[in-house]
Amino acid sequence: MDKFKVIIYLNQFYGQIGGEEAAGIGLSYSEEIIGPGLLYQKNLGDEAEIVGTFVCGDNYFAENIEKTLDEILAKVQEVSPDIVFLGPAFNAGRYGISCGNIASAISNQLGIPTVTGMYPENPAADIFRKDTYIVETKISAADMRRVVPKMTSLGLRLLKGEAIGSAATEGYIKRDIILNEQQEQKASTRAIEMAMARLRGEDFVTELSPPVYDVVDSPPPIKDLRNARIALVTDGGLIPEHNPDKLKPNGSETWGQYNIDQLLSDPHFVIHSGYDGTWVLENPQRLVPIDAMRQLEAENVIGEIFPDVFVACGNCASIEASKRIGAEIAQKLRDYNIDGVILTST
Repeated sequence: MDKFKVIIYLNQFYGQIGGEEAAGIGLSYSEEIIGPGLLYQKNLGDEAEIVGTFVCGDNYFAENIEKTLDEILAKVQEVSPDIVFLGPAFNAGRYGISCGNIASAISNQLGIPTVTGMYPENPAADIFRKDTYIVETKISAADMRRVVPKMTSLGLRLLKGEAIGSAATEGYIKRDIILNEQQEQKASTRAIEMAMARLRGEDFVTELSPPVYDVVDSPPPIKDLRNARIALVTDGGLIPEHNPDKLKPNGSETWGQYNIDQLLSDPHFVIHSGYDGTWVLENPQRLVPIDAMRQLEAENVIGEIFPDVFVACGNCASIEASKRIGAEIAQKLRDYNIDGVILTST
């Protein structure tokens, strides 16, 4: 029996080209097994063979989506693999977007099965979960050795035409596909039991949970800017060199409040690993535009600029942590009687 042919897609980091400084590198294709491909091949065993690896920078893909997809689809048609594995992307948003776009295009346009992996809070997971199998991962690459075997197992079963169970039993993110499964109880009985559990305030597992979206009301406009107190807040991770608040480059759960003049005059650095901080270190005003704000203050456009900046690191931060950090910073702003905020991001 011939082995199944497999193609892998990786970003610049896992493709062993470089980190954020290499995020602009273009698409390449190699017949070699690269980086995580070794782990894929180990778990595929003798049933499948990796015949090629795509590598593309996260920024390049985001800026050239249509062109890159056309090139990938053309090459996939030429090689004619049986399946394509992408990532896993974990909680890396740009990597997730590229994996999701490529998986969707290959599955929908070429009819070739695809499997990727993402943390459930990766924004790409909700966008592309109906187009491909997305194996649920933890937040960071420390989960690689657990996730790749699950991805390859799922992929091999797809190739063999074996039945794939529900998201809950198989460990992939829900695709909103209704499966026929034998149950011990009738649907009416299950529905009544769920309703009663809800009325009693007990835990229960619904068979179809609707999406939940946060509704954030727009704040009222500032009536009098000339007397308003304005603060700077950023999720770009510009912090003192000694990192007193223990911010992390990804998945951070803390934030800091720093005097702007002292922050910019003392040794400082960018802890955020989701973008190239070189441009901020070259000119911190790009992230903390205090000179422009003071000019507005001098021209009486605004009343006063608050002397401290509030800093978080938004890279791969969980929604739960981000909500808590936002609430804590908001309370501080209230305590200081701040009327408005300039929020800078990456």
